[in-house]
Amino acid sequence: MRRTAALFATALLAGAAALTAPAAAGAAESTTRNAASTTVPGPGGVGSCTVTDVDLVPNGSCSGLDPQQTWRVAVDCAGYDWTWHVPVYSGAVSDWVTGSGTARTGCMYPLMPGAGRIEFGPAVPAGPVGQITGIAGKCLDVRGGSTANGTQTQIWDCLGNVNQTWKVGADGTVRAVGNCLDVEGGRTGNGTLVRTWECNGSGAQQWRARPDGSLVNPQSGRCLDVRGVSSANGAVLQIWDCFGATAANQVWHLPA
Repeated sequence: MRRTAALFATALLAGAAALTAPAAAGAAESTTRNAASTTVPGPGGVGSCTVTDVDLVPNGSCSGLDPQQTWRVAVDCAGYDWTWHVPVYSGAVSDWVTGSGTARTGCMYPLMPGAGRIEFGPAVPAGPVGQITGIAGKCLDVRGGSTANGTQTQIWDCLGNVNQTWKVGADGTVRAVGNCLDVEGGRTGNGTLVRTWECNGSGAQQWRARPDGSLVNPQSGRCLDVRGVSSANGAVLQIWDCFGATAANQVWHLPA
């Protein structure tokens, strides 16, 4: 009887490991499994990613992706609950990565992993990539390079790092570290802070470049502005009534 139960549990584990759960909401999944590793193209055929199982831990590596494209490694986990005599299923994902890089994830013991896969975030629109400079030649900067929703934007000496690498999307978004330049809470009043937030297609994340160098948020009708006309490192960004080229703190030079 004990041998029969053991064989049954082994079969359940083998079957569970072969299962592949749907991708997380909002993510476009690409996966093709073989014994050692799987390589998939990036969204739109830009770049590629490979996931390799190393000692039962899926390791992902992406290269040549759009610098604002997000992705992660995911895996389905399965085991057997000997107390209740039922199969147990779970899953694990890595943190989101932006652009080319590496990531890994694994199952909590005693669950065993199935096939590792790459999950991509929403495809990034076309558009130029580079620094956005403003008052005193300072760069538009994501504070600390954080990918957390609500991270403050500021100006800082131009360093050429990811905090200051922006994509001006054909869809009206302005993106860095995989997130969008966003008017806090979708509010429209003077002095509303401008932060970064996961891209969601809202009016708070729409920007239009004007010939006078200003960046206007159509939802509010107000312009991206350095608070207090300051040129100090760490001066924060907000929206304010547009004054055009007469206001140095509202003139921005975008990547071509």
